[in-house]
Amino acid sequence: MNIFLALVLLFLMIIIGGERGAVSIMALAGNIIILFFSIILMAAGFPSLLLVLVAGAAVCYNSLFYQNGNNPKTRAAFFATLLVMLLLILPIYIITWRAGSYGLNELQISEDDFMYYYDTDISINMLHVAVFVCVFSTLGAVIDTALSVTSSVYEVWTHKKELTEKELIFSGYQVGKEIIGTTVNTLLFAYFGGSILLFSYVRIQQYNLEIILNSRFLFQDVAIMLSGAIACLITVPVSIRCIIWQIHHNKTEKNGRNS
Repeated sequence: MNIFLALVLLFLMIIIGGERGAVSIMALAGNIIILFFSIILMAAGFPSLLLVLVAGAAVCYNSLFYQNGNNPKTRAAFFATLLVMLLLILPIYIITWRAGSYGLNELQISEDDFMYYYDTDISINMLHVAVFVCVFSTLGAVIDTALSVTSSVYEVWTHKKELTEKELIFSGYQVGKEIIGTTVNTLLFAYFGGSILLFSYVRIQQYNLEIILNSRFLFQDVAIMLSGAIACLITVPVSIRCIIWQIHHNKTEKNGRNS
């Protein structure tokens, strides 16, 4: 059934997206390969914190440049995404460490399969793995937000090159305000939609509110959702600054060639 759904997705991407859809499929395949090798390296003992930066940069490069080409918009979005990753990795590490929410949660540990059939001593730093999962889970939303902001500001500038830097910043924030609400809602409902069964189980077991609020299973999912929302909010001003820097850089190059 998974193969059938995947074939339907590929068929619709090609029929509706045309050539661009085919390129998106290739980019998606590339990202899956990057993630696959990241898991292999992580299992082999490669440092997860370094791996998240390398794999994250590879996914950003593949998603932005392969699908959209090398232009000021994609370069600015690429730099903005990397900066947001670097800004968030330390706070995510500290919060995850202080919360002690890494590793298997209470529901996973209680399953018979984990207790009797699987070896839980896998010699991997689960704190670093948790940081990898949290940062990587926010990457798609950050890339989408960054490219939306940089593309909009750049298009405004190409049609009105007389606009000042302050006016371009204002235009970027207007775009950010329009997209951030739908992005946060998407992250919120993606989490709740995937956790309905979990909440039903918790309700049937009649756990009290204190246990639920202090549980690992709740924190792990909510932390990813909130980290994604925070990352998208931070991405807006960072993307604006990056695209304005690219615009100034293009102006300098053109003036240098003309002179």
